[in-house]
Amino acid sequence: MYVRQSLVDRFSTFLRLEDDIAKGWMMDAKLHRSIQRSINHHPEAGESEPFWSMFWHQSWQRAQTAIALGHLSAYLQEVCYWSARTVKSHAGTVQYTLADFFQVAIAEVPKILNACDPNGQASLKTYANSAFGNLIRDFLRQRRDIDLCNEWGLLLKLSRKRLIEVLTAEGLSAKTIEQYVLAWHCFESLYIPSKAPGVRRTAAPSAEQWNAIANQYHSISGETCTPDTIERWLLYCTSRVRANLYPSIASLNAPRVGQDEGELQDNLEDSTRESLLAEMIAQEDIQLRREQYQQMNTVLSEASAALDETMQQLLHLYYHEQLTQQQIAKQLGIQQYAVSRKLAKLRETLLLKLARWSQETWQTSIDSTTLKAISPILDEWLQNIDRRS
Repeated sequence: MYVRQSLVDRFSTFLRLEDDIAKGWMMDAKLHRSIQRSINHHPEAGESEPFWSMFWHQSWQRAQTAIALGHLSAYLQEVCYWSARTVKSHAGTVQYTLADFFQVAIAEVPKILNACDPNGQASLKTYANSAFGNLIRDFLRQRRDIDLCNEWGLLLKLSRKRLIEVLTAEGLSAKTIEQYVLAWHCFESLYIPSKAPGVRRTAAPSAEQWNAIANQYHSISGETCTPDTIERWLLYCTSRVRANLYPSIASLNAPRVGQDEGELQDNLEDSTRESLLAEMIAQEDIQLRREQYQQMNTVLSEASAALDETMQQLLHLYYHEQLTQQQIAKQLGIQQYAVSRKLAKLRETLLLKLARWSQETWQTSIDSTTLKAISPILDEWLQNIDRRS
C-alpha cells in the first residue's frame, strides 16, 4: 500500500480496495479544500500531523460535524486497513473479506472519537489501532454466536427492546410492530425448546405449540391469526434481525464523506512511496518506542507467566483460541458469568501490573487517566498473543 506523503492527502483521501488489494487513494474535493483552507488559517501549525489530529478531534467533540468526521475518517484509513488485515490473517474465515472487515471498523470511527481522550497519553492512531481490532473481533464473535442459532433459537435470544428497534428501523407501522412483537411474546412464553434429532439446533415448534401460540395471540389481542401467519411473521423478524445485526457491506463508490453528491472516484496518482512503517519512523523517535514496547512486552509476559493455572488457561482459551465465553464455560464446566468475572479479573491484574511499571518508569500516578491511556497497549498485547505462542 502506497503511503500518503502530504498532510493534505492524509486528511482528505480514502483508500481504494479492489479484491482485498489496496489500489490507491481517492480524493474528496470538499475535504481537500477544507484542510487546505485550515492550514492557511493556521500557518504556525504547518503540516504537523499531531496538531491537526488533535485539532479535528477536539472540533468533533465540541460539535459533531460531518467535516470533522470526514477528516478523521480519512486520517485513520491506514490504521484501519492494517488492523483489518491483521485480524483477517488470524481469523481463519473465508466468509468475510478484508474489505468487509475494513468497512465494519471504519463505520465505527464516531464511537472511537467519542471514547478517545484527545489530551490523553495515547495518540488517536494508537487508540484507534486497538479499537479497530476489538470492533472487528466483536463483530466476528457476535456473528458467530448468532450464526450458531437457527430461527427458533434466535427468537429465544432476542429481547423485546432489540426486536422493536429492528422492526422500527425497517420502517414498519406501529400497528404492524405491535402485532409482530405480540406474536414473538406468545412464542417465547409457550414454546418449549427441544433439539432436533441428529442435530444440535433447536427444533421447530410442533403443530400443537403453533396452535397454542395462535390461541394466546387471539386471547390477548382479540384478533384471529392462523399458526401459518404467526410463523411467517416470526420468520420475517429473524430475517430482519440478522440483516440488521450484519448489514451488507457498501461499495467504496458510495457518496463521498462531507459532500452532498458525487462518488469517491477522483483517484490520486500512485507512485513508489515509503511503507507505513517508514513513514512512522520519519515522524517519531522509533528507537525509543521500540525499547518501551519491548519493556512493556516483557512486563506483561512475566505477569501472565505468574498467573495461576486457571487464569493462564483462560488467557489461552479466550485470547489465543478466541473462544466465546459460552464455549469456555462449557469446556471448563462452569457458569458463563463466572467466566466473565474471571476475564475481568485477568485483565485487571495485567493492567495494574502495567500501570505499576508505568509509575516506576515514567513517574506517573496510578489513576483513571493513566489506566485509560495504557489500556489500549494491553488490548493490543492481548490481541497479538497468538503470534507469540
